[in-house]
Amino acid sequence: MTPEEACLYLGISLDDDDIDIDKLERNYEAKISEYKDSENIRAKINEAYDVLLEVLAEIYEPEETVTDEPERSKNEGLLMKIAVLMAGMFLLCFGGVVYFVYRIQTENAAPKDDVVSAKQYESIKRELEAIRQRQEKTPTPQVVINNPPADYAQLVERVMPSILFIQTDKGRGSGFFVSPNGDILTNYHVIESAEYISVTTQYGQTVTALVKDFDSVKDIALLKVNTSYTVPFLKISNVLPKQGEAVIAIGNPEGLKGTVSNGIVSALRQDDRNLWVQFTAPISPGSSGGALINLQGEVVGMPAKILVTEVAQNLNFAVAPTALAQFLNSAINKPAITLTAKTVIPPKTNVPPKTKMPPNKGNTLDGIPGVKFVRKDDEYEMYLAEDSIEYNRQTHIASFATFWLPSEKAKAKMLRDPHFVVSPGEELGVCLLGYLVNLRDNTYVHLRTVNFCTNGNVARDYVKPSDEIKWRTAKKGSRIESLMREVKKQLRLR
Repeated sequence: MTPEEACLYLGISLDDDDIDIDKLERNYEAKISEYKDSENIRAKINEAYDVLLEVLAEIYEPEETVTDEPERSKNEGLLMKIAVLMAGMFLLCFGGVVYFVYRIQTENAAPKDDVVSAKQYESIKRELEAIRQRQEKTPTPQVVINNPPADYAQLVERVMPSILFIQTDKGRGSGFFVSPNGDILTNYHVIESAEYISVTTQYGQTVTALVKDFDSVKDIALLKVNTSYTVPFLKISNVLPKQGEAVIAIGNPEGLKGTVSNGIVSALRQDDRNLWVQFTAPISPGSSGGALINLQGEVVGMPAKILVTEVAQNLNFAVAPTALAQFLNSAINKPAITLTAKTVIPPKTNVPPKTKMPPNKGNTLDGIPGVKFVRKDDEYEMYLAEDSIEYNRQTHIASFATFWLPSEKAKAKMLRDPHFVVSPGEELGVCLLGYLVNLRDNTYVHLRTVNFCTNGNVARDYVKPSDEIKWRTAKKGSRIESLMREVKKQLRLR
């Protein structure tokens, strides 16, 4: 290190009048105190201190060519005083008296008229400024997740016993224990219109579930099973999850029991009725009613629906934990009831009363399990065969079967069609139609029609020839558009 660099480290000028031991000592102590937590900088400051001590010693050292004895004695006396003073300070700071005297006697400092280059000066100045900024800068707080499981294995092992498989006469779904006494939360649409509900634990035990309460608007239901032991249960978080928070979804997609997927919270979405937690963990039909869990093992949502559009991917939504907690608090102490044919869970959609349905000579399909009423107009009553729906989420294409009951007006019109073969005394009854639809762009293909007579004979079995099979756009308010809308409801699509 050169004297010029040492001066920059300690803030000492090379001008003769400005150099003195008191100032050097003050600056040294100030710098050491400033950088007391930086071992590297302190080493640099100590080195600069040594260099400047040598410079001071060189300034006061008598020159060999001086012949004036009184002046020489004066200089020697001054040098000795400085040496003793410096040795004492060095002893206190470093314990290096011998090293100090040796350096005074044997080494020559750089000439004081050496001038540091402008480039070197700027480089040192930048280095010192960078050191100062690093010392003053407050460290940026780091985001720390409390004990995140490396592969979710420990978390899944802890919460999985609380996850349940739910089966009804209408379909299947998921649920989870929310109390040690056998209380279960699930989606309302999982048990909608059910006449019986069974629950299967992760250990393979299947029991009949009772119903305590439900909210069709919030899409939440509370069930109860009677057990002879305390069951493991999950705690519902009392705060909303944060955007970007890691979560796992556990349920029974497509009946695959105890399936786990991971993702993050994408956003919180509010519609006109509910608050939803949007998340990226993949789910499928059957995941409804399961648990969306954070890394602390708390429920931060109940997977309920999937949004499918032309370009959408992995847009999944769960009932918010605040809605779950509020519903649970109001329903937990209500009595449980056993479902019977007289206590069917009412559907969300209001089916017109039978008294307002056209009698059609007793051929109405209303009330037949697996057949969903869709629409009535001047010519037909239309029903959807719920179990016939097949759907490909990659292509957005679905196929399904429908039943149409013609009115007297429609019958008379069809009887004039030469394609029908109707014997005397026979009347047209139910009409079976098959469709292929694209739920992304609302287009469809009418594949097949089978018309039956009321006595069961086939009046017409019509399959479109290949040159007539074309994708057509469903018109708003049309019969096919009504059917497509109902299919989306059954698939929990928007």
